[in-house]
Amino acid sequence: MRNQIESITQSLSASPSFLYGTEKELNTLADDAVFPCVFMHPLQPIVLSPHVNGSVNNVFTLYLEFLYKTDFGRFTAENEDLVQQALQIANEFIIKAGKYRDADGRYFRLKAGEKAKCLPVYNKFDVNTTGVGLTITLNTMYFDVY
Repeated sequence: MRNQIESITQSLSASPSFLYGTEKELNTLADDAVFPCVFMHPLQPIVLSPHVNGSVNNVFTLYLEFLYKTDFGRFTAENEDLVQQALQIANEFIIKAGKYRDADGRYFRLKAGEKAKCLPVYNKFDVNTTGVGLTITLNTMYFDVY
């Protein structure tokens, strides 16, 4: 899953870098990161949904942060332009995730009407970053039949 998400982020027009890890690991890795950057936190619980035809649908909940480096001492209102830019990257990510192809077809299925949650993130990590945090549910398209 991590590799697919990194592939999608590398295709974004803002050319963000990509980091993966726990909160503590990301805080350390952020010191040397190139910004803008997408931070992927470890996967939330994975829902396995068996079907009558013998296949299993895997549903992943991801938490990603789309972040820009900011200067210490900037007020929240001064970072709103970066929040808007990060929101645009998050929107592009959602569109590209729904179109992402691996082998013969699309890798993820985004269900119509299913909402992704996006919250502003201010002054996070030791390097001081601002952007948005995105929580999204992705359904894999490929099932295994046993």
